[in-house]
Amino acid sequence: MKYVCVVVLMLVMVTGCENGVNDEDVVEKSSFQMPVKENTWVRKETMRKTKADVFSNAKNAVAKVAVDPALFAKLKKSSALPISTQRECSELANGLDKTRREVQKRGGVWHAYERDKKTKPYSNNGMQLDSQTNRLVFSIKHICKNAKGIHLDGWGTKTVERYERMGKEGYINYFINLGEVQGDIDRWVRFAEFAIKNRERNVTYSSIGESIDKAKLVLNLYDDLSKRKITDDVGLQRFLTEGTTLLSVINESFSDDPRLVLASQYEEMFPFEDIEGEM
Repeated sequence: MKYVCVVVLMLVMVTGCENGVNDEDVVEKSSFQMPVKENTWVRKETMRKTKADVFSNAKNAVAKVAVDPALFAKLKKSSALPISTQRECSELANGLDKTRREVQKRGGVWHAYERDKKTKPYSNNGMQLDSQTNRLVFSIKHICKNAKGIHLDGWGTKTVERYERMGKEGYINYFINLGEVQGDIDRWVRFAEFAIKNRERNVTYSSIGESIDKAKLVLNLYDDLSKRKITDDVGLQRFLTEGTTLLSVINESFSDDPRLVLASQYEEMFPFEDIEGEM
């Protein structure tokens, strides 16, 4: 009898809770879902530095390492690969990504800098190499996929459709009335206009092959540096010089390679921060 009373009491409590929920309390979530942006793991630098930081940096300053002109020229040289389809392009890009993943599973080039006390002061170069190599590979994968026009996700498709249906002024007013922040609205407008402008994009796969051929040289050296062990001063200088040269080549490629420039423009136009990534 005691247990029956307990069960009855629990049923009464549950029933009471269910009856206490009004339809007004159920709020329908907006269908304007924000997409996930692929994380390129580009390091974000601190904007403000204290006096202690300044003195610390001055104390721990390391000698500048010069770029090797011969190696720089070698890494910049490329030939067009015989690519004619998106499938071929993506397969080659995925091969680059496989190398990148293998290196970073070992701790990346940053770990190679951290292994030796003589290279450790330069480990920021290793961190930037890992970061920019990610960006390089992701950019090539992006341009392979979007060579013949930008492929939009669900959010992007709805954004462009709404922009074209309402026009710029109507689109802006629509979101202002919803209480959205003006800065966010401006970014969405720029993205919609960029997507519309690049709808008829026609990048040849053979030209992307040039970017991939250069990237193969970069990834090969990136992989080699990650395994490098310092045994003497000659090896130390070679490691530091090659690391600096490689970083310089990758950084410059984002301004002088037309395919990577297109991918970077998309990255800049995409109106959301990195919230989920892959390693």
